[in-house]
Amino acid sequence: MILIGGKEFTDETIDKVLKLCENENVKGLSILGGEPLHPNNIEGTTKLAKAFKEKLPNKNLWIWSGFTFDKDLKDKEVMKYTDVLVDGKYVDELRNPTLKWKGSENQRVIDVKKSLNSNDVILYE
Repeated sequence: MILIGGKEFTDETIDKVLKLCENENVKGLSILGGEPLHPNNIEGTTKLAKAFKEKLPNKNLWIWSGFTFDKDLKDKEVMKYTDVLVDGKYVDELRNPTLKWKGSENQRVIDVKKSLNSNDVILYE
């Protein structure tokens, strides 16, 4: 059983998320909060990401994680479905409110598809 916010994360939950994402005004899905790629959560995150990309392949999927792409994540199945990964722990001392899509200077915004194809970290532009 996978718990999200103290509630069981079920196929019904995934179906609800996908139904909301079908709206033409929704451009994609962002997965963040807590730690979606923690070993306790990655199974549910992978299942959601796979279902999302299978049903809505033209919409983008972003994930925010304190784990790093090259050290922890590049070989995980969830990366096959991820378009953009914001990786690295938020560090308050490195906070910069002018940054796009990330909160602290140490974090990276990674184009996952290009990074997987090149076997190197390619930043998202």
